[in-house]
Amino acid sequence: MLAEAMPTPEDAARFRRDGFWTDQTLVEFFDAAVARDPEKIAVIDPLGRRLSYAEMSRRVDCLAANMAARGIGAGDVIAIQLPNWAETATVHMAASRIGAITNPLLPIYRQKELSYILKFAKTAAVFIPNHYRNFDFPAMYREMRADLPDLRHVFVVDENPPADFEAFSELETPCDKVADHKAEGDDVTALIFTSGTESTPKGVMHSHNTCMYSTLTMASLLGLNAGDVIWMASPVGHGTGFIWGIRQAITLGGTLVLQDIWDVEEALHLIEAERCSFTLSATPFVSMLLEAPGLAEHDLSSFRIFACAGAPIPEQVGAAAKDKIGCQLIGMWGMSECYVGTASGPDEPVEKLYNTDGRAMPGCAAAIYDEDRSRQLAVGEVGELAAHGPHVALGYFNDPERTRGAFADDGWLFSNDLATMDEDGYIRIVGRKKDIINRGGLKVSAREIEELLLKHPAIIQTALVPISDARLGERSCAYVITRDGHDFTFDEMTDYLDAAGVARYKYPEHLALLDEMPMTPSGKIQKFKLVEMFENAAD
Repeated sequence: MLAEAMPTPEDAARFRRDGFWTDQTLVEFFDAAVARDPEKIAVIDPLGRRLSYAEMSRRVDCLAANMAARGIGAGDVIAIQLPNWAETATVHMAASRIGAITNPLLPIYRQKELSYILKFAKTAAVFIPNHYRNFDFPAMYREMRADLPDLRHVFVVDENPPADFEAFSELETPCDKVADHKAEGDDVTALIFTSGTESTPKGVMHSHNTCMYSTLTMASLLGLNAGDVIWMASPVGHGTGFIWGIRQAITLGGTLVLQDIWDVEEALHLIEAERCSFTLSATPFVSMLLEAPGLAEHDLSSFRIFACAGAPIPEQVGAAAKDKIGCQLIGMWGMSECYVGTASGPDEPVEKLYNTDGRAMPGCAAAIYDEDRSRQLAVGEVGELAAHGPHVALGYFNDPERTRGAFADDGWLFSNDLATMDEDGYIRIVGRKKDIINRGGLKVSAREIEELLLKHPAIIQTALVPISDARLGERSCAYVITRDGHDFTFDEMTDYLDAAGVARYKYPEHLALLDEMPMTPSGKIQKFKLVEMFENAAD
């Protein structure tokens, strides 16, 4: 697999010279953890399994040898469509040993997404559950397989797999260990498909160097080490759980605690029982922890840092997390194309922690560009956020047109996020290029109104979405979840915005109260579903 937007030779040389690219692989960090403390618990999963580093190493060696015996090797893409089970970690490590490329996939994906991704990536093998959450995965793959000529193996993780599929247990039978593939730091190790708002997903290529930069630098920034226990409730089939759960824990030589189906009481229990100390996930999960009825009954004193992505941290939420849990919230920005673009350190002033999305990581740069992407803007001006550095992906697999649309020849990655930068280099996301409501030619940032509404004491969560309008083009509807069933009214909303000094053209024309927001598995609000809800209600 060839990268289509490799960094310039000058940049690559600088990343190595300055120590940001070490050409090490995750296998080296895993082997070091095994040698250092073989009996330490590496993974705890929802099926009650507690794998030590020694046991995980034994399983990884068997998987690697048996995969190689079946012709799976360097450069092959293997897809893992499993719940938050230990197998995703062991299969990824085995694939890394033999030089195969891991493509994590969400268990909620169905034929529409899978048939495109698996065929486009020329996937050689895939790992699936048998029946999970009342869905028959083998039946779905039977229907797709005739159209997937490159798919040679489908392994089912179950004690009783269907007869026409390969049993995962056969890969765990002992056999002679195979020699590790000699990987180069620039080799692709992960293929992360992300659809965004486009009709077909894009395959983001990450090398050993770009992945290791992210986990090593995050560990340095936040003071993470082998003593940390990472709680991961985001799916490991998504980039968040994959990099900040599996790969971060192994990089540290720490312990990974996986939660599969979201339940706030189960989350509190896991954090307390396993003495979890860190997670990185979407900001709304913090609010759900703080609003949990049983919060006061749990000892969460071990939980030090919650790195928040995908939404701003309301200052009152940051204060509540510190007061009720003792946990420091960290604002950050990232995307599949650069896992961590900006972040704040735990000792930053409060106004930086909670009012910004951090600043560029060591060795990286962030800039705000004008609409034509030709000029960097001054402090305080709104434009498109771009990133440059050792964290940026290599491009999109077999997709030169969209690679050129996001990755500039000089190495800058353009995010489609609108942001500002202050005089200290801290950025603040103000919306997406496509998350702007065009009300009769006047532009309204959805994020600006959302952040204002989140400061209201009655509101827990909010989302502003565009509504088609024959006269103005677009109006907006504010969807909110209130605290303790508070009957938040339209007049209360407009009075509040008026008191905040908001221009009247930015006021939402509609207000809807919800019990819960439609969410992605990684915790982001699915605004398109809110638009559909409004349209259905209007009809």
